[in-house]
Amino acid sequence: MNKKNKKNDKKPNSSLPRKRSLSGRIFSWFGMTVAKMCANINYIGQENIPVKSPYVLAPNHQTYVDGLLVGKGLSKDHFEKFSALIGSDLKSKHGLMGKLIIPVSRGVEVERYGNPVRGLVMARRACNAGNILMIHPEGTRTHDGTLAPLQNGAAYIAKTSKVPLIPVYIEGAFEVFSRYDKWPRFRNPKTGKKFDINIIFGKALMPENYSSPDEMTCALEDWLLERENEYLIKNKGQLRKLPKGIKRRKKHKRIKKKAIKSEI
Repeated sequence: MNKKNKKNDKKPNSSLPRKRSLSGRIFSWFGMTVAKMCANINYIGQENIPVKSPYVLAPNHQTYVDGLLVGKGLSKDHFEKFSALIGSDLKSKHGLMGKLIIPVSRGVEVERYGNPVRGLVMARRACNAGNILMIHPEGTRTHDGTLAPLQNGAAYIAKTSKVPLIPVYIEGAFEVFSRYDKWPRFRNPKTGKKFDINIIFGKALMPENYSSPDEMTCALEDWLLERENEYLIKNKGQLRKLPKGIKRRKKHKRIKKKAIKSEI
């Protein structure tokens, strides 16, 4: 082997997420400190998180800080491997918050409105290298607190990398820090107390039990909608008021492919 090749071997693969930087650790600590000032954060179903990595986490998308809320529910060594698929426009279109998300999440960038293929290839490479990858199947934050149509990217990565897909439901975070808020709300205006945020980890969806990413995505959607219905029943169908002129979305069309019944 010549000197040039030896030199190249020592270089890290630039397409893989780098180790979380000092700034990423500081922002992570600060973000969770603020989150705990706003809400009581509860983790449910942590026994469903695999002991070994890699795996894919697929949560609904309620706030800018969903990745931090989910990631902090993992063990310390798994959080070190935690990485998120993020929109490449975070740096340019989402101000300071967008810039802070990148070092905290060890982000793998994907074109949100263009061709996502390169981002998915990089995400699969990151997963195959042992990283724990979080992908929001909705692709963007909820507009009204309810689940939007799912894309099959999370299931595609889990299926092609042959790793478990862990469904995650984030409950109550939209009440604290929605896409319409410049800053998080520190108290529930109805009670004067902190909000409650629950992060619920479901049982793993195993790739070998599904014939396609669409079928796997349908099972994921079933689980997320079940959790959403439970939350709405608990809150008597009440969600926070939306800004004037913003309407709640109509129920979206479900994925047509029938899911294999799975234990969740």
